[in-house]
Amino acid sequence: MRTRALAVCSVSLRCIAIFVFGVMPAEAKGKTCLCHIPPGNPENAHTICVGTPAVNAHLAHGDTLGACPAVSTCEPKACGGTAGNTCDDDQFCKRADGVCGADAEGICLPFPATCPTTIAPVCGCDEQTYDNACFAASAGVSVQHTGACAQGVACGGQGGATCATGEFCKPPEGECTVGAAGTCAPIPPVCSKLSSPVCGCNGTTYGNACLADMASVGVDHAGECAADVLACGGAAPPCPTGEFCSRPPGSGCDAAVPGVCQPTTTSCPATIDPVCGCDGKTYANACVANSAGVAIDHEGVCVPVQACGGVGGLTCDTGQFCLKPPGTCAVADTAGVCAPLPGSCPTTVVPVCGCDAVTYDNGCLAAAAGVNINHTGPCP
Repeated sequence: MRTRALAVCSVSLRCIAIFVFGVMPAEAKGKTCLCHIPPGNPENAHTICVGTPAVNAHLAHGDTLGACPAVSTCEPKACGGTAGNTCDDDQFCKRADGVCGADAEGICLPFPATCPTTIAPVCGCDEQTYDNACFAASAGVSVQHTGACAQGVACGGQGGATCATGEFCKPPEGECTVGAAGTCAPIPPVCSKLSSPVCGCNGTTYGNACLADMASVGVDHAGECAADVLACGGAAPPCPTGEFCSRPPGSGCDAAVPGVCQPTTTSCPATIDPVCGCDGKTYANACVANSAGVAIDHEGVCVPVQACGGVGGLTCDTGQFCLKPPGTCAVADTAGVCAPLPGSCPTTVVPVCGCDAVTYDNGCLAAAAGVNINHTGPCP
């Protein structure tokens, strides 16, 4: 039977030596014993014995052949809770699974240097889903529960919400179209130094996905960005034909702000989510502005705008319609702004139900008919 002995070292050093003796259990006969290292919890390493067919799978998850060796580890420092201690820069405050309160007590553990590629999703206390507990630890996040987190608030795209302060609209990996639909995700205040490069949607390489989140940038793909991405803005030369200078969100139209050259989009979603371009024109959505090679000044229509509807609202000019927020059909006096009727629309089928109870193939076609949107999806 496996035995363990704990020997207390010098109290002043607060050190505990843990010795794991290689006495194998009786059931180990005919089996292979390994040192099992739980992802994100190396301090809980222990010896297990498994059948031969399962050995390779355990090795792939980071386990090692043979019984766990004797290890010596310092007693972890308490953090949070009544202790109120903060951890060193290379550590994070790990709380028990399921405990996410900032005032809950935990222990300081080092950020993992590497993590296995095992896919065993966990939901972090930051409401982010991680491939496994080790990746959560590498981001300095305790585990809320096993399994993926519930879907966050939808943002971007057609009728998506605006994220709260401290959050950003995170699109699915690889979907870097400006204005792409995503979910609101928190902007992490701190990230680990774990090196797992990703290429951001802005053409910048980040050390890991957490650092991309910290910059409020979606991830294009794992690995570094292509080396041929050109810088623009400031003293950099202008972008080549077919590309435009994409600047960070909130930088407006200041030509001195550095950015990266990105190709103009040739296909855009059929959504009505007006933005004001740096040329002073209002575009149906951010993608349409970028397809014209125009950077975005701000969300919403350009000012000055002509109010319509509501109390004292004006009637729009010929070739325009009164654009109102989606879902406000039942309120007759809802105010809106005059927006141009689209001259042409894509054939993309993303059904919406108009305020006239007619189903349109996409929001652009509803706008072309001068009709506001009741909700996404076909009418009942």
